[in-house]
Amino acid sequence: MRRRIVVGASGFIGTRLVGRLADQGVEVVAIDIAPPRVVRSGVVYVTADVRQPLNPGLGEGAEAIYDLAAVHRTPGHAPHEYYETNVVGASHVSALAEASRIPLIVFTSSISVYGPSEEVLTEESPLRPESDYGRSKRLAELLYGRWVRAEKVRRLVVVRPGVIFGPGERGNYTNLARALRRGMFVYPGRRDTVKSGGHVDELLRAIDFAISRRRREVLFNFAFPDESTTEEIVGAFARVAGYPHNPATMPVAPLLAAASLFEAADGLGFKNPIHRERIMKLVRSTRVAPKWLLDNGYRFEADLEAALAGWHAETAGRFD
Repeated sequence: MRRRIVVGASGFIGTRLVGRLADQGVEVVAIDIAPPRVVRSGVVYVTADVRQPLNPGLGEGAEAIYDLAAVHRTPGHAPHEYYETNVVGASHVSALAEASRIPLIVFTSSISVYGPSEEVLTEESPLRPESDYGRSKRLAELLYGRWVRAEKVRRLVVVRPGVIFGPGERGNYTNLARALRRGMFVYPGRRDTVKSGGHVDELLRAIDFAISRRRREVLFNFAFPDESTTEEIVGAFARVAGYPHNPATMPVAPLLAAASLFEAADGLGFKNPIHRERIMKLVRSTRVAPKWLLDNGYRFEADLEAALAGWHAETAGRFD
């Protein structure tokens, strides 16, 4: 039986990946500091902190290791936390691969390495990360690049995903669905912000496709090829789930002023997700094109609306 290691196995993408590999008959070693969201029969669950060296015995007989571990919520962490998990963690994953002679590492980076842009970005575009999250992901890419070039038998797949959604996401799309359902969503300043991304299952299919190319190094963007504005995303939710489809547009300034009050409340212990930086993320586009995938013949199985419909059906309309 094939054996693969998933580091960061209890997160949104990691949980989905562990299930996918188990369904394919792969022996999975699932590593995370947090308990698994879903316990799958036959999967070996290991509690470990990627910020610390990993037990070399975990890699025995493995053919691949997936590094999905990350501190990613922005804002929400001290700067050093991004580097401790995303960079130091990558050094420990590569050390495990080296000690156990694992020939393939798959690393989930981020489009944050490009920085926000109103222009379409491909894999050849310049990198201008503006956050500690984006900078730490870029440093991890460089670290893995050194690992793969140290021996000819090694292979590396790096994916830079946009906004990923689907069952278990608990993030941007889930929060948007809840706000739309309650009639509490407003467009912050504009309706035409482009947010590149795609469904978690499509992401995992794209990773399988990249692995199947058998190239020593692959780096690719992941997002649906057809761009979607915030207004188009809201419209897709409306058609799939019947949510209100014509929210108001509010100027950014009063939203930022209100968010500053929520930030102050958060500092006093009244925890909430509202922050000026998160509002600005809704205003600024992140536009990436999956050029490598398209150039190499990958065919997307769904578009935004079809993917939302699948999610809606799988979770009985709860979008969670």
